[in-house]
Amino acid sequence: MNMKEASPSLRVSIPRPPSQSRTPMKTMTQGWVLPPELSAAIVGFCPPSSLRHLPLVNKEFRFHAEKLLYAHVAVRASKQWQVGVFETLATDTTKAGYVKFLSLEFDQYEYPTDSLAVERLVSSAPALKNLKDLRIRLRKDLEKYTADVFGMLCGRYFHLNTLFVDDYFDFGAILKAQKRLTVLGVFEVMFHSNGKPQSLVKTVKDRSVITVYLEKAEPHLPTYKKLSLTPELLRLEHAQDFDVILGKALGSDDMAICPRADQVTDVSVHLEHVPSKEVFKAFIAAASRLFVNLSNLELVLRCSDDTVRRALL
Repeated sequence: MNMKEASPSLRVSIPRPPSQSRTPMKTMTQGWVLPPELSAAIVGFCPPSSLRHLPLVNKEFRFHAEKLLYAHVAVRASKQWQVGVFETLATDTTKAGYVKFLSLEFDQYEYPTDSLAVERLVSSAPALKNLKDLRIRLRKDLEKYTADVFGMLCGRYFHLNTLFVDDYFDFGAILKAQKRLTVLGVFEVMFHSNGKPQSLVKTVKDRSVITVYLEKAEPHLPTYKKLSLTPELLRLEHAQDFDVILGKALGSDDMAICPRADQVTDVSVHLEHVPSKEVFKAFIAAASRLFVNLSNLELVLRCSDDTVRRALL
């Protein structure tokens, strides 16, 4: 009996890759979303004009886009629609918590919504918990809100690094409330007969706070190009980093009246305490790096000793 030997058979099971699986991949329209880290990276590359449309994509993109949109709020209060951002901050605590930089500048002419802008800003203060940089200038007719703004600054709702305001306030009280403040800018300072700024901060004894008084080089110019500084040069590191600290504060051009460092032409430095030779020379070197177009530098010293005279040589 002839028997044919059966040939062994080989069965191989090849799993399908995920892209060929029977369950179709979800598309963006079917609810599929990117990992949060990737969504944040994508949003970070988008210009402001695109950020305004991203919240329409999905909740994930809305979260990242709004976080960037509200991180930097700069308003020129000249049109009614611009008050809307303060309405949002006053009613939406989540968006108010995104704000890190806030500047409010009023035009020369009065508008019906100017008062409303200040009122909404003050009412949103408790929710501005992450605010680090605040710049606000009250026009003459808005001085009635000085007490409200002062209460906001002393309310300990936020912890500022930089503050630019008018010369209407008790800066000693503000500094006690704002423990992290490193740069205090003051608009339109008035001077005593002895040449020292009227609101010279004398309560700061153990803190490295740079006080900047802004003056117009000429009355008709919109920008302040003259600065009076009262730096508390307590440490060598502070003097060495003076250009970095103040340069960052003057780096924003959101306010038309606030100059950039390269626009400053005249600087007066009021030193309440005579620094050491090493600290003084480090400060002068940092100031020369910061004010590249400086034409006039005035040093006003409370007293002069050999240390200062040697440092000037």
